[in-house]
Amino acid sequence: MQKKKLILVASPPACGKNFVSERIAQECGHIVYLDKDDLCDLVGCTFDLCGQERNMDSKFYSENIRSSEYSTIIRIALSALRYEDTVLVNAPFGKEVRDVGYMAELKNTVNKMGAELALVWVIAPSETCYERMKKRNAIRDMWKLENWKEYVKNINYSTPIQLLESQAVDKLIEFNNGNAMDFSSSLKEVIRYICEV
Repeated sequence: MQKKKLILVASPPACGKNFVSERIAQECGHIVYLDKDDLCDLVGCTFDLCGQERNMDSKFYSENIRSSEYSTIIRIALSALRYEDTVLVNAPFGKEVRDVGYMAELKNTVNKMGAELALVWVIAPSETCYERMKKRNAIRDMWKLENWKEYVKNINYSTPIQLLESQAVDKLIEFNNGNAMDFSSSLKEVIRYICEV
């Protein structure tokens, strides 16, 4: 019998976590796939009701919306984990994966459910991320693209290996999304892990 797993697929913007997450879900078959972007309508309503610009990089978002958005998607994931062996959450988790205490607490909760907590950290060169942002032409990326040098200085692309060193996750997989060969090799590694008994 396959072991239950909660898998977080995370990365800075435009590293390809959406594409990676969807491919993992397609390859796995039985999986609950949750995307934080599916909460965008609710988040947008919050901006509108508060008379704020819809800006996910704003101080208003980080101080008033972000923590609720992330706690909501995690609560949904934990509920789903009671009924399915594999639950995948697609979200940046930029702040969370740098917080060993947060991740250790989540791991403890997941372990008590008889499941493992895994982080799939998607990596790609910042130049590739820039090109992907330009190509997808999303409103949320406008400020980033116009202020790329300032923006990229504050982005931590490094793999959060401190989570493995401190045992705050059961598994950490670096998913190299820089080219087709690395993508294929990384995808196989993740699928092998998910299918472990």
